[in-house]
Amino acid sequence: MKNALGLGGAGSMSPPAFDPQRSTFRLGGMCQSRPTLAKILRTLLPVSHLLSAISFLCPVAGAAEWQRALTPWSWSFPRDYGAHPEFKTEWWYLTGNLDDDRGNPYGYELTFFRHGLQSEVNSSKSAWAVRDVYFAHLAVTDVRSGKFLFSEKISRGALREAECSTKDMDVHLGNWTLRRNSDSRFLFQAFDSDQKFGLDLSATPLKPFVFHGEKGLSRKSSTPGNASYYTSSTRMETSGQLKLAERTVPVHGLSWFDHEFSTSALGQDQEGWDWFCLQFDSGEELMLYRMRNPGNRTDSSSSGTWVPAKGSTTSLQSADFTVRALEEWKTPDGPVYPSGWKITVPSLHLEGEVQPLHLNQELRLKRTGNIRYWEGACRFVGTRNGKPLSGRGYTELTGYASPIGQGMKE
Repeated sequence: MKNALGLGGAGSMSPPAFDPQRSTFRLGGMCQSRPTLAKILRTLLPVSHLLSAISFLCPVAGAAEWQRALTPWSWSFPRDYGAHPEFKTEWWYLTGNLDDDRGNPYGYELTFFRHGLQSEVNSSKSAWAVRDVYFAHLAVTDVRSGKFLFSEKISRGALREAECSTKDMDVHLGNWTLRRNSDSRFLFQAFDSDQKFGLDLSATPLKPFVFHGEKGLSRKSSTPGNASYYTSSTRMETSGQLKLAERTVPVHGLSWFDHEFSTSALGQDQEGWDWFCLQFDSGEELMLYRMRNPGNRTDSSSSGTWVPAKGSTTSLQSADFTVRALEEWKTPDGPVYPSGWKITVPSLHLEGEVQPLHLNQELRLKRTGNIRYWEGACRFVGTRNGKPLSGRGYTELTGYASPIGQGMKE
């Protein structure tokens, strides 16, 4: 499970062309008549301030004008690998646990977000026309050296700075890219030239795609429409290279891929979630998310999916599993995250502990509105049917150090 986390951003952009002497300005096909907006654009403010100004002076289309996740989706591939601009928010999300030739472990995350500003197709032929804002997050965990690196990008999508196909998986934000090849391999690369780290990987699905919830309709609260369409490739054979400063590190291992799209995913009182994807050495996988209400109470919409080595998946409801935090990790400036969890799924006769491979895997984003969340590589040790079970995976924790974005609740 992933999220757009909010609408902010701080990547500086050149503004759309306009005449400051005129009283009108066209953004994404919408005429603006307030001189204030022209003044804001002329000062080349960061994207976060630009978006705030747009939202104030010309409100973004309301949720009622976007499609909502109400009933099971009629899936059609390769089209549904691509974008769904009729929904407000969408993301393509990859994580993985990899090893180098000496067996040293690494983790990575690469996520692309699309957040809609207009629900209708833009009729403007201007290269500056804006319908969506795009974000991307990149992180690499070097477990042996104890280093966690992360980076972010943001773009208004004008001048083809960022695009996503509606026909197949083909997403790019600048030179960060994700696409599906003709042989169904996922090819993706991203590099931060300032911090000198990145990745260049390919991943091949080893199992059919999984549709979470009710045929892909994944409810996040009791309110109809507070849901997403959610599908995953839960086991992908992965190889390629990581770039860490002056080192190029050949790696191999397993990845997990999520694709979600929605308009209003969360309830107004929900404070965040704890999400787990686990890949077991037995060839099985488990996805769980625990939605949190005030007081750290588990929301009844929490759910999960069990993926056997072969055969049909099993949907799990909130009453089917428990997630209990074992310890805490305090960030250097104060906020506290849970760290280490006991997971129990009685119907599967499964229990065990998830432990982070590195304590500090917090992304502290600046370009997307001072958002903070923890997303990191983990290991699992436990039992199933009384027999040892082990594996690796990823955990995502939101709403602990910064509030989740209101855009997820509209």
